[in-house]
Amino acid sequence: MKLSLGLLEVSGFALAVNTADAMAKSASVKLVGIDTCKGGGWMTIKITGDVAAVDAALSTGAAFAVKHGGLIAKSLLARPDTQLMQQVVPSKTKVEQPALTPEPAEAQPIAQEAVSKTATDEVTPDQEGEPTVDFPDGKVTCNLCQDPLCPRQKGEPRSKCIHARGHA
Repeated sequence: MKLSLGLLEVSGFALAVNTADAMAKSASVKLVGIDTCKGGGWMTIKITGDVAAVDAALSTGAAFAVKHGGLIAKSLLARPDTQLMQQVVPSKTKVEQPALTPEPAEAQPIAQEAVSKTATDEVTPDQEGEPTVDFPDGKVTCNLCQDPLCPRQKGEPRSKCIHARGHA
């Protein structure tokens, strides 16, 4: 699919930047650049993309520029010639180099004494028959029952609440 080219001319750099932002957010287009024109403080915003996206972005940009009193002209070239695209949209000559990956740190062996001391299978007398319940820092996640044990999060269906009707 061939790209289309959109040109929008506005007066002032600040308006050009804000208009380009609105255009880029409104449709799936690529912002090629913002160029200055000779005299008058006019700026040309260049975008590329498919025809419908560029047309939508140009309409958004033109409406934004009219609202701020700075629209000069707009133009859409649906399928411009490759020679024109080479002139208007310069190709990137800079080769992107891959990002450097940090080297992993060397693993240090774990002392056997530390492992043997922590891995004990002994049961203390106070742990034998009593079930223990760990409260998650007392944070209440369910706004219906205010029970810290309830797994329901705020915004989830009521049926996930442990105190919901029909779930006993």
